[in-house]
Order: sequence, then C-alpha cells, then structure tokens
Amino acid sequence: SGPAVEPLLATAGAIVVEGEFRLGGQEHFYLESNTTLAVPTEGGGLALHTSTQAVAKTQNLVAHVCAIPAHKVVCHMRRMGGGFGGKETRSVPFSCAVAA
Repeated sequence: SGPAVEPLLATAGAIVVEGEFRLGGQEHFYLESNTTLAVPTEGGGLALHTSTQAVAKTQNLVAHVCAIPAHKVVCHMRRMGGGFGGKETRSVPFSCAVAA
C-alpha cells in the first residue's frame, strides 16, 4: 500500500483530472513513466519538475498552452540517459495537461 491520496484529492481547491488518453502510433515500448509536477511561482509563472529529454520543447509548448511568456516557465529535470528519445516528445502532452 502507498500513501493515502484520497484525503489530498478531497482538499479544497484540488483539481482532479480523470479520463483516458490513447496514443495510436508507437515505435518502441517505453517502460519508464512520464511525470510532471507544476508549481505556480510569483509573477504568474510556473516551475515544472518534469521527466523529459526536450526541455526547450516542454517550456515553449507549456507556455503556449498556458498563454504566458516562455521565460516564465522554468523546467527542472534530472539528468537522464536514453538512446531512443522516448521522453523527447511523448512527455510533452502530459506536461501541458498538468500545467493547464
């Protein structure tokens, strides 16, 4: 068993997004997960803690989706390897959804 998330989801102001996401095309099966945590910052910006290989792409598309200048989106990520680019494009839609 993991941490009790139900009380956190019931917190006033919490936003819960539910549904399905289907991605038809796939050239490799990637086992690693895609994660993003979006934290609002002073002045209407966002700090994204994300697992991506495309930091600039993530920054620009999140800025576009949120209608804020790209310089207000700061991406934080740990160094990662990967020779197939599985986190180059596939992680960006999740970052956009979390930020929105």
